[in-house]
Amino acid sequence: MMVLAKYAVLITMVSLLNLSCFAIDPPVIRCVSLDDDGNLTLTWSPPVDSNGTFENYVIYYDGVGGVFSQLQIVPNYSQTSFELIGNYAGTVSFYMVSTADGGVSKSLPSDTVSPIILNLFADGNKIEIQWSELGLPSADSTYQLFRQVDSGPWVSIGSSEYNERSFSDEIERCEAYIRYRVEISGVGGCVSRSNAASIFVIDETPPEQCNLICASVDTATGFVDLAWESTVSVDGFGYLITYFADDIGVDTSFGKNNLTYQYSQSGINAQLKPETLSVAPFDSCFDTIVMWYNQAADSLRFSTIYVDSVGFDRCAGKIGLQWNMPTDGFPVGLEEVDEYRVYRRENNGGSDFRGFVSGADSVFVDSGLVKGASYEYVVTAFNKALAKEAMSNVFRFKVKPPDAPDFLYAAAIKNNHETDLNAIAVYTDTTSETTKYVLERALSAFDDYQIVNQTTKINRPEFDMVDLTGKAVQTDYHYRIVAYDYCDAPIYKSESAKSIWINGYKRERDYINDMSWTEYAGYEHANSLVENYQLVRLTNESQRDTIRVQRLFQEFTDTIFELEYIGGEVCYYVEAIEQAENAFGLSKVSRSNKFCVNYEPRIFVPNAFTPDGDGINDRFLPDVNFVDVDGYKLSIYDRAGNLVHIATDPTEGWGGVNQSSGVYAFFLQMNNSRGEAVNFTGKVVLLR
Repeated sequence: MMVLAKYAVLITMVSLLNLSCFAIDPPVIRCVSLDDDGNLTLTWSPPVDSNGTFENYVIYYDGVGGVFSQLQIVPNYSQTSFELIGNYAGTVSFYMVSTADGGVSKSLPSDTVSPIILNLFADGNKIEIQWSELGLPSADSTYQLFRQVDSGPWVSIGSSEYNERSFSDEIERCEAYIRYRVEISGVGGCVSRSNAASIFVIDETPPEQCNLICASVDTATGFVDLAWESTVSVDGFGYLITYFADDIGVDTSFGKNNLTYQYSQSGINAQLKPETLSVAPFDSCFDTIVMWYNQAADSLRFSTIYVDSVGFDRCAGKIGLQWNMPTDGFPVGLEEVDEYRVYRRENNGGSDFRGFVSGADSVFVDSGLVKGASYEYVVTAFNKALAKEAMSNVFRFKVKPPDAPDFLYAAAIKNNHETDLNAIAVYTDTTSETTKYVLERALSAFDDYQIVNQTTKINRPEFDMVDLTGKAVQTDYHYRIVAYDYCDAPIYKSESAKSIWINGYKRERDYINDMSWTEYAGYEHANSLVENYQLVRLTNESQRDTIRVQRLFQEFTDTIFELEYIGGEVCYYVEAIEQAENAFGLSKVSRSNKFCVNYEPRIFVPNAFTPDGDGINDRFLPDVNFVDVDGYKLSIYDRAGNLVHIATDPTEGWGGVNQSSGVYAFFLQMNNSRGEAVNFTGKVVLLR
């Protein structure tokens, strides 16, 4: 019992200790700020001390990676910041705890925090600034960037979104010692400030190139007045103007925003000949080695006539030429122009004068251009008083030949036996400028072709075109496909292909059908031939029998007397089967029209039968053929007129089951191939 009492006391004491371990919360760190010397200031919000047991704050520090040690004790509960003297601008971490009850009770640690650390990357005078994540709640969503140049004042240079932590800066100095820092406002009004990172910048990058936009002749002096675009670079300092003649002349215009200049050096005279000038910007960074500034490349401009195309109509064979025209103070070609003359060379032939327009016009339309031909145009400005011409550039132009299909092939011709229309299988490439395909038909290869169908371009290599008007059951036809471009002009014609036409006649008394058919033509255009002709016999609408495979002859005699239970209509068609894959990788089958002959029903009805099981004449079975089996019906009646048997299958008949010897009546119903009813009645004797 005494032992149990001791354990009870011990448990009670442990419980009391646990209740007092976290009697107070840790402070909430709001900001971490570095000064220029690397000293670090922590700012926090105090915890709630409702029992008045606060003892002090303890700051822990880790600067070696994972091992925290006590750094500072702050005994004042109302104190909300503390400066740590030392170089903390690096990979360091801090947290804080609160103690109470004379230091016996200790709170949980606060969040671990680190200062913002900047890193700089330089590319000439362009600086990329990156910094580490603060990880504390902020009062706004942006970082503020500050810059110091050569120990001058800190100046705000912009902001960055909270989740980006990078900024690009450009320095407008040739040489400078630059420092950067970043700040962000924390909750409660404090500021977290990064270290001050520094870098030395030397600008060796030339300014961005600019364009000369105007070259005007001063008609009083022959000098050239220039105007150009300002360089977009912020450190532009001036422009170098270069005149290209027998001797190169150079002059300088200082000031980024000085964008006009009259060039009068080196004997320039724009009244006598075309002149060429250029402009190149430079910055203020003088290189004592080359004894010049950072300079961009030249931008060349001519004050001559420049000819270009304003439009081209390939369908009509016309081209519109346009050239630059003078404006007040900006002569082009000559100071004064009475007319512009146009010359043309075709396929490197002799020069041909094409016409002229007045000095107030800048457009000329030429016609008669041939597809596939090349042309050269020159426009001259002509002054009648001076009898002087100023030549333009040579404008070279080739009329694009039609982008015809690489191949267009009638791959097969198949007759649709339901519509009796021929369908031509087309095989072509899909990369041409074809806008439509036209199907043409002729009775022979020497006749004129007529259009029988057309379709807009189909973006797949294989498709069918149907002859909507041809009478495929009467004759064979020659077909070809023609591709048209957007000018509605034919650009490619396929080789012709000829359909198969089968015809024949019947010898009804002998049940013999004679057929012949025409050869298929077309496979040879793909380096292939007909492997064989396959003759197909069609009976009872769906029963197909291949009865002959032969390539050398196009005729056949078919004896159908021994065929049983077939309809009155017998049809035939021929398939031309291509040899193994042709030049296009295809192996096609062409099909002829369907040729049909009709036979009247063939009927023989026995007058007696003996169902005695000897295998001879055991059933009453009418022998019928060339009828529609779907309409067949055999009915048997006894002398009293009672129906004793019905058979709807021509092979079933009547076995006389459960019937005595005697005379019976039959009624035989069927349809011929034309769907007409054919009925027979009579008597049959059952003998046992």
